[in-house]
Amino acid sequence: MFKPKNTIDHSTSYLKTVLFGDAGWGKTTNMAHMQSHYGKGFIISGESGLSSIRSAGIDYLPFNSWAGRTNPEANEYSFVDIFRWMKTPDFAEKDYKWVGLDSLTELSSHSIRAAEKSVKEEADKLGKKANGFEAWAIHGSQLVGACKAIRDMPMHFLCTALAKSSQDENGNVEHWPMVDGKATIEKLPGIFDCVFAGVRATSGEKEDQKVVRYIITDDVRGWKGKVRDEKRRLAPIERVGSVVDLFKRMELSDADFKKYAKTKETSE
Repeated sequence: MFKPKNTIDHSTSYLKTVLFGDAGWGKTTNMAHMQSHYGKGFIISGESGLSSIRSAGIDYLPFNSWAGRTNPEANEYSFVDIFRWMKTPDFAEKDYKWVGLDSLTELSSHSIRAAEKSVKEEADKLGKKANGFEAWAIHGSQLVGACKAIRDMPMHFLCTALAKSSQDENGNVEHWPMVDGKATIEKLPGIFDCVFAGVRATSGEKEDQKVVRYIITDDVRGWKGKVRDEKRRLAPIERVGSVVDLFKRMELSDADFKKYAKTKETSE
């Protein structure tokens, strides 16, 4: 007999998020915000740029290939081997509340190189010319598959990426997470609950300019954001630098959100 699940079950409360933006926006810093709010987390790091969150004390492993050699003594790890470990009882015992991938852009680069190498090696064995289209298909399948596999783990998932700008067929500028392959780019947003775009701007006079950070949560001026916000509490453009600030608002009870909205209205 089947036992139906219910949408109010805790399994629907895990947020799976992509945060993309220009270098220096503060994407990696958001991993520290995740640790502060949700508790113990684990980062799969390909950026070698964790110094900005050193004091947060977050567990991590670096990856420097898609499925290459793993030799911990030489600080060499493949993404595939790290992911395999994440499916073991040893990983489960650590009781992580969230996992971060920093970054999807770097992982994409390793993925396409591995796919191209695989296709070339197979073609060389057969004495044929490597098929570039086959490499792109393998890359798309393995990158999307990896994101889905991590997404389906019972914990929050925050994935960072650089921003990539391009023009559509009408000449309009669009901004997407930077990964290799247009088809892959367009598939990825659909598998996440939230796709947030981090944008920086300056305010004030030249003598007193300040950097202001925004998070775009919808399709705004070519920035391809989205959010599964059940109670429509987030604006298309939010003047915040932390995704956790948005998550907290989404998690508020109706009564607490009314208090929040009233306080915000008064302060403005």
